[in-house]
Amino acid sequence: MCLAVSVVRKGDTGYLRVSKYFSVPRGTPERYVKDTSRSPEELVNVHLGRRTVLPSELENKLLGYCIIMDQRYYGLRRQDIKRMAFQLALRNGLKHPLNQEKSETDGAPAGRIAACRPGG
Repeated sequence: MCLAVSVVRKGDTGYLRVSKYFSVPRGTPERYVKDTSRSPEELVNVHLGRRTVLPSELENKLLGYCIIMDQRYYGLRRQDIKRMAFQLALRNGLKHPLNQEKSETDGAPAGRIAACRPGG
């Protein structure tokens, strides 16, 4: 896509030809070309969606740990991975949008947890 934007910005070809050649909608290169304040690389490498809580370094460490556990046939559930990510965020002092009280009990009210425990 960077190449397509730079070709159109140079004036070598038009939007329609670039969109057909690179198999992208015609409006995409047109929108990227009109935004002259940023380079083509910055336009193409935009992160969409939710913000991440963990930096990529910690995410890679967590991923490596999960792969090691998988190789050792230790079944990790999605809930386990979420809990580990939350603990990593807490231990590293990262700002997170999670509720600390709710995540410690997995979202269940304290009364229900006490009722489920033997002797509680």
